[in-house]
Amino acid sequence: MELNEYQVLAMKTKKALGESFDLMHSVYGLCGEVGEYADAVKKHQVYGRPFDAENAIEEIGDIMWFVALAADCLGVDLNEIADRNIKKLAKRYPDRYSDLHAELRLDKA
Repeated sequence: MELNEYQVLAMKTKKALGESFDLMHSVYGLCGEVGEYADAVKKHQVYGRPFDAENAIEEIGDIMWFVALAADCLGVDLNEIADRNIKKLAKRYPDRYSDLHAELRLDKA
């Protein structure tokens, strides 16, 4: 599935609250879902439980839904966001990741 197709399908399931409320919904939702993903990792690393990859995948999917909502609120599609991000990373890390390039942030120069 393409990112833009995902965004269109995901937005069929949003609760239309209005533009400013949808934007806040995306923020609160992202915070909550990232917390749930972090909790899944914590249970494995801190408490020694087997890593529940299925739950982690589900939480990442929920994160994607809220990212799609945020993009929708901003009037941009997910393919454009992904493209912009890759271009930024290519400027910041011309060959591959390095601590030096992370510090220099060449994309901001």
